[in-house]
Amino acid sequence: VDVEYIFWNNPEVRDDPDLLLVGEQLLIPSVNGIIYHVKLGDTLSDIASFYQIDVQSILAFVSNDIASPDTVIEGMVLVLPGGVPPPPPIPAAVAAVEATNPEPEPPPEPAPEPAPEPPPPASTGYIWPFSGSISSHFGEYRGGNSYHMGLDIDAFGRYGAPVVAAASGTVVLVASTDWGLGTYIAIRHPDGSETVYAHLSAVYVGQGQSVGQGEQIGAIGCTGYCTGPHLHFELWIGGSPVNPLAYLP
Repeated sequence: VDVEYIFWNNPEVRDDPDLLLVGEQLLIPSVNGIIYHVKLGDTLSDIASFYQIDVQSILAFVSNDIASPDTVIEGMVLVLPGGVPPPPPIPAAVAAVEATNPEPEPPPEPAPEPAPEPPPPASTGYIWPFSGSISSHFGEYRGGNSYHMGLDIDAFGRYGAPVVAAASGTVVLVASTDWGLGTYIAIRHPDGSETVYAHLSAVYVGQGQSVGQGEQIGAIGCTGYCTGPHLHFELWIGGSPVNPLAYLP
């Protein structure tokens, strides 16, 4: 089961993934999906639409034991294979910018560019962790109906280029997998927000370490599910992913 589904089914874990308690129980579906408790007035069609899947996939999942869409009642626990939570609302500032200035598509073959100095801090307190063109925006859907929870910043082949902390804070997680985010770092900042830096080729910090804004924490790579060197960058505020463009300079 992908780690994103563990976070979605246990949102409290996202806040402190390194502070799991002995005996703490987690909701972990048997497949990538959402565990849903049916409420009064729910219909299978409404549930499927809300979690962006079709009704048939819920009916076909054997453990749900649903004879027909009309037999769903309050209190039932269903597994929604492939379901994803609805995206968080786009901040008003971003909605206004996107409405008046739609993002142009990136050029098909951008010319390589030298790695610039880290930009100065923005008024929101975050800086760009890496400078490059955005190859995939927040909220875009991928294969399998997967919701994109961050920005992909193209490295233009600059494998090993420096990645810096977007704001000062404490490293709360350093992990590596053969899928998904690959090798990644999570940093918690003084205001409680968190940033995630993924697909790294190298990590230069350890869990529990304090880092300053602009300090190099890793290097561009292509680990995990990746089609070319780039940085996947996430910003979490209040336990939910938000569009980093609303908070970057």
